[in-house]
Amino acid sequence: MGLPALDNDVSFVSEVMDLNDLEQQIYFHMLKEDCTVKDLVEITERTRSVVQRALQSLMEKNLIVREGRINKTVYYVYRSIPLDAVKKKVGEILTEWYNSAIRFLNMSD
Repeated sequence: MGLPALDNDVSFVSEVMDLNDLEQQIYFHMLKEDCTVKDLVEITERTRSVVQRALQSLMEKNLIVREGRINKTVYYVYRSIPLDAVKKKVGEILTEWYNSAIRFLNMSD
């Protein structure tokens, strides 16, 4: 059993946060610019419902935020949490997992 290669920000964050290909594409694109669902449908060439599910998953993982805007109608703009903040969160997740694994191994003795 080998560990996944973690040779760049995309692979590292994607592995730890369990992102699928579409979630990766959306998160890393939105680091460059905020987007609406309509924007992301055009960028990803996926259906609206597929994009919305990916956005919901990213929000549940606390990787993006949604902001309401008004311009004749109410619409939402999605924004990625900055990569540095996500890396910090990933570090905390890994530290917690490591400590839990060590406790488990010590109980197995």
